[in-house]
Amino acid sequence: MMKANYHTHMYLCRHAEGTVEDYIKKAIAVGLKTIGMSDHAPFEELKDRSIRMQPNELPIYIHECDEAIKKYSDRIKILKGLEIEYFVNHEQYYIDLKKQFDFLSLGQHYIALGENTTNLKSSYILSKPEELEKYAITLVKAMATGLFKFVCHPDLMLFGYGSFDSLAKKYSEQIIDAAVKYNIPLEINANGIRRGIYRYPEGERYIYPRWEFWKLVKGRNAKVIISSDAHHPDLLADEAIELAYKFAADLEIEVEDELEF
Repeated sequence: MMKANYHTHMYLCRHAEGTVEDYIKKAIAVGLKTIGMSDHAPFEELKDRSIRMQPNELPIYIHECDEAIKKYSDRIKILKGLEIEYFVNHEQYYIDLKKQFDFLSLGQHYIALGENTTNLKSSYILSKPEELEKYAITLVKAMATGLFKFVCHPDLMLFGYGSFDSLAKKYSEQIIDAAVKYNIPLEINANGIRRGIYRYPEGERYIYPRWEFWKLVKGRNAKVIISSDAHHPDLLADEAIELAYKFAADLEIEVEDELEF
């Protein structure tokens, strides 16, 4: 069902298993045409907050990707990428990374509550409207730079927010409208589906992908991809992928098979 996966982690992030080669072998075995490695990028401001590779380990990651490309590129298309947060005043860092990689994906796991990165809050625990607003503003600014190939789990801001009220709708629309404006795909994330279905006052649902958010995506005709967000090679083609496609089909969302590079 899936032709390409662009959201793939490996052991250097310290919360995933497997080498780059392990993922490539699995991707070939399950029939993927393209795999994009996208481990969490090192980030000085996040090294004491988030589990990820350290800056001095980036050459190891690059080497593993390059070796896999040399060895397997006749059997599968391999793209070398990173998943990274966006913070203002760090553009040169993103530009420098892009020179070394095929793509950067935007995974906004933290927002800066102030004007710099000294006061950060996890996107998993946003609970106030002004925090949702900050998340949305951050994503819109990031997409406007043209530095990012797609947005990972764009509805992550709703993880801890609760009901999908008028402000959640407003800030979701801002994100989706920017994705349409800048022609950047939004990702239905299968890793959220792996977390299971939870019971809420309004009924049972995934924590993410958030149905209300994606209904708005459908209404605005934004581009959509499905990604595994694999943290183990076996997750490249598991039941969560099938459920992600069902989630999209139930909303009549057309999913992009592959992205252009």
